[in-house]
Amino acid sequence: MKLIVIIVLMLICFNSQLNSITHHIKQDGSGDFTTIQEGINASTNSDTVLVYSGTYLENINYNGKNITVGSLYLTTGDQQYINQTVIDGNQLGSVVTIENGENENALLYGFTIMNGSGNPWVNNSIILAGGGIYIKNSSPTLSSCIVSNNSTRFGGGIYFGNSNSFLINMTISFNNAFRIGGGICLDHSSTISFDNNNLSNIYLNYSHYGSDIYKRWDCLDTLYVFVDTFTVMQPDYYFVSSTSTLGIQLDDIIMDIQHSKIEPVNADLFVSQDGSNDNSGLSLNDPLQTINYAYALIASDSLHPNTIHLADGVYSNSLNGQLFPLACRAFISLVGESMENTILDAEGSTFIYSANKNRNFSIENLSFINGYGIHPNSASLCYFRNPYQLPNSFIHLNNLIFKDNITRGYVISSSNHEFSMNNIIFKDNEGGSQLELRLELNNIENNITNLIIKNCSQYTHPDVFSATPIFIFGYPYTNNHKVNLANILITDNQDLNNDWPESCSGIHISNNVDVDMVNCTFSNNSTTPNGGVILGGLQGNTINIYNSIFYGDFPRELYLGNLDPDNPLMLNIYNSLVDDGEDNIFIIPDEEVIINWDDTTNLDEDPLWLGTGDYPYYLQSASPCIDVGTLDLPAGIELPQYDLAGNQRIYGDTIDMGAYEWQGVETQEDEIPTINETRISNYPNPFNPSTTIKLELVESGEIELAIYNIKGQKMRTLIDAFTNKGTFKANWNGKDEQGKPVSSGLYVVKLQKDGKETATKIMLLK
Repeated sequence: MKLIVIIVLMLICFNSQLNSITHHIKQDGSGDFTTIQEGINASTNSDTVLVYSGTYLENINYNGKNITVGSLYLTTGDQQYINQTVIDGNQLGSVVTIENGENENALLYGFTIMNGSGNPWVNNSIILAGGGIYIKNSSPTLSSCIVSNNSTRFGGGIYFGNSNSFLINMTISFNNAFRIGGGICLDHSSTISFDNNNLSNIYLNYSHYGSDIYKRWDCLDTLYVFVDTFTVMQPDYYFVSSTSTLGIQLDDIIMDIQHSKIEPVNADLFVSQDGSNDNSGLSLNDPLQTINYAYALIASDSLHPNTIHLADGVYSNSLNGQLFPLACRAFISLVGESMENTILDAEGSTFIYSANKNRNFSIENLSFINGYGIHPNSASLCYFRNPYQLPNSFIHLNNLIFKDNITRGYVISSSNHEFSMNNIIFKDNEGGSQLELRLELNNIENNITNLIIKNCSQYTHPDVFSATPIFIFGYPYTNNHKVNLANILITDNQDLNNDWPESCSGIHISNNVDVDMVNCTFSNNSTTPNGGVILGGLQGNTINIYNSIFYGDFPRELYLGNLDPDNPLMLNIYNSLVDDGEDNIFIIPDEEVIINWDDTTNLDEDPLWLGTGDYPYYLQSASPCIDVGTLDLPAGIELPQYDLAGNQRIYGDTIDMGAYEWQGVETQEDEIPTINETRISNYPNPFNPSTTIKLELVESGEIELAIYNIKGQKMRTLIDAFTNKGTFKANWNGKDEQGKPVSSGLYVVKLQKDGKETATKIMLLK
């Protein structure tokens, strides 16, 4: 360190011989200027702007001048001046901008640089880069600065664009980039060099792509990084990322690390909204505070997959410092305590951006609220990408709610994953499609069960184009894909898109994707005149529909076309109700579409929905859709055990049409006249705070009726006695054996008869 000071002092002396000027910046008015930018404006090449201690709320620009801007550390060597001399960007742009051809004689020395938000990435771009320091087309020297707590899209700490800089004794930490390079982003043929004697520190920055360092494909030179302290000793792609044009990770960043901030933990970790990142995170009683820190701390691989467990509560930046979007990691699942009460509040950001090798994990038991994806490069609130097109790459989503979000693109977008969803609710979202599956790999099969999309509408800002509130399956020029849908409810959605020649308010099926729909309900969705609730294919699709209801959608139910005359679209529809029958299936003239319509099993009637309450699309007792479904389904279709109300999926003689199974009663007071099998039901479900559980017992015996949580722990025993056959009711008030209210979430009521488990029922406590 002394060597640096001596060298700098020699440079100052040399400059003084050339009649250079030192401009003194003091906030008390006793110097030449009170702001740093005033000193820069008054300077010429080789001048020095010497800044005295204080916090300077400004955003400075070197304006093409090869000058030294430094704190009193420059002249004294006293490190306390680095912390005492702060340039605070006040979230009004990059804190320091060097973008006009400055060379290595432009020196930034001895500051704390914070609260920057970035400059336009390129001219007039709404993409921002370089939260702390923005360097473009220049080669300055950066020495002895702390760059911390800055946030932008590219390069949270420092952005380099077409630049070559020398870094000496820099500390770059706790910066955030929404997209790439939390600490450092190298872009557009940039290179940087690190002093290997006066080492820098780079740690605990955050981004979904190269949390500490990101190197873009057009930066061809190998990067050698010499640091004293890095986040971990052996960083993988999550911390240090260099990618090809195809997004494939390269091995052209060579790390020389002396120490690390954290030691990775190969175990499950626990996070709570009121935890602390100083805790171990290894138990419920010692939780971490932020999901981001948990992702940095946890270690996992295919042989040792681990889980981050979130306790109930709200996770947001304003409440507890969460950073979005989350950067999921391979073989690390994210599981909340309950889908209603474990809440991710993005506060106007996007939720998840998972790319490159981020695969093979689950996301479960969460609510996602207040997401905002209007920017062209953040149009997906949850983005799962597999650019390697790696086989056997899966993502499972279970028990999730997406509510009150806005996006111009997609709530969820997934490409080239084996993707499954179960018990997912999209409601009251505004914007584009709720789900997009891009299927560029061959032979991928995706399974979606127990899913609701309701009350979603198109984002209608006049300057922002958005897609429609639908599923989109497939991708142009792809083939051999399969999507299985069961227990799907799509109702009361609006597509107002007049920019497409054909539009859709339900499901858009693209090229070469075979879709099986079983027990789906579509109603009261509306789109533009050229469209329908189902928009079928571009080429080579087979669509099989079983046990489904299409009723009351505007302007029609199905709208089918096909651009490949040699590869026709095939629609097979069985045991389903279609409003106005086969006449409501529109085929674009002169396009090859084949329809197999079974007159003996398909209906054109009013389905007679209940119309009120929590389940308005539940069937009335007089509905023509009861017991007229079929269980003769394609191979590979597995019906869920429960319908969307949590009732048994099959009741009575056979399965019903639609997403709800009539249970033999209209209300909880009605009795079933004959008991043919032992079963459990409850009403209401979901419930809060209490529900009535009905037990229908075929034969007498010693029974135990008890409530369990999803971990299998017994919470409450309701009945434990010898009981004759018949119908019994028990009320559960949502409390455990000690009389304490349990947390919201999924619970299972189990019946054991004569020591053998006989029936179960899943319930949701809201």
